[in-house]
Amino acid sequence: MKRFLFAWELGGGLGHTVPLSQLSRPLLDAGHEVHVALRDLSTSHAAFGDLAGHPRLRLWQAPIWTANLRGLPETATYAELLFRAGFLDDRRLMGLVRGWRALMEFVRPDLLLVDHAPTALLASRGLGIRRAAIGTGFFLPPALAPIPAFREWEAVDPARVRQSEDRAVATANLVLAALGEAPIGRLHQLVETDEDFLLTWPELDHYRHRPPAPGARYWGPLPTADQGVAPDWPAGNAPRIFAYLKSDYAAIESALDALKAAPLRTVAYVPGLPKALGQRFTSPHLAFAPGPVDMRAVCTQADAVVCNAGSGTVCTVLRAGIPVALLPMHAEQLLFSRRVAETGAGILVTETDARQKLTKHVLRLVRETGWRESARAVAENHAADAARDVAADVAARCIELAGG
Repeated sequence: MKRFLFAWELGGGLGHTVPLSQLSRPLLDAGHEVHVALRDLSTSHAAFGDLAGHPRLRLWQAPIWTANLRGLPETATYAELLFRAGFLDDRRLMGLVRGWRALMEFVRPDLLLVDHAPTALLASRGLGIRRAAIGTGFFLPPALAPIPAFREWEAVDPARVRQSEDRAVATANLVLAALGEAPIGRLHQLVETDEDFLLTWPELDHYRHRPPAPGARYWGPLPTADQGVAPDWPAGNAPRIFAYLKSDYAAIESALDALKAAPLRTVAYVPGLPKALGQRFTSPHLAFAPGPVDMRAVCTQADAVVCNAGSGTVCTVLRAGIPVALLPMHAEQLLFSRRVAETGAGILVTETDARQKLTKHVLRLVRETGWRESARAVAENHAADAARDVAADVAARCIELAGG
């Protein structure tokens, strides 16, 4: 029996917890022990379900940075993401590192698998633990020095990129020196592992010019869960739209108002939407699902999808040849939306456009054949993925890395 420690530190939502649950199951089925340290334990029930009670699965609270830093510019580089996770203050960062080390020394894992957990990787240096990482391209930055700025839609001063990286490296090295460990030379060395599992497709990689690297491979996206309620489409013959939107999306009311009035039949799942708003926007054209929707049914019935550009949802519908309207909420989703738009299979809808032109964009997806043709082309390019169990394949490789 091998022992695995999964770690999630940065980011939010089920997009991090669900992949860890999907990888846990085949490892547990094979007789191994799995420890999962989560940034947000409140997501564990939705992601793990009955698996959370498995006798060889343990859930832990991950050591995370909780301070809210003010006065920083809009994040443009990976180093600046780390600033908001403690990499501006070595003394306070040391507390997180010691917390991670205590967990690792207690669990004694044969493999540490991280999902956007740079402080866990910092803490593991010198402990002799084999390490691997999963995620989309955004969470697995390329081995370049400096790591390029990701805000490609605006000019970012190269001097700022270098200075930010130097500052993050200096902070990390102060921590490593206090621990008696060797320093790193460049920031990409902080996140180097024995193997990177890129759970995306090359054309959707946030870092489009990623150089080939040993131990890095595109495995394709993990499938979304099949469980959920069947979509109950409004009556009629109009095209069917599935909308999966976050209730804290800034333009959520404008988006729902557009879908309410559009000559379409929309089923929307908006977790956390106040009941009063649901009642306000319900119409003969728009119905709200009471819970997560069965994506298998969506992929066989919907004509287009509207979502906040979560990679799991988008890849699922593209694999089914369905075009998508992308309403990103932050820089990572905006960068991902640009990649999807480059394939011709989706439309990037800014917050302003969501308030003013969402109906126009969604009607284009269902009336202009090019969008569906491009989505089908993406699906055909990755048809082999449909026959693979990516979670089982990644889990099998993790067992190999752990020495099993």
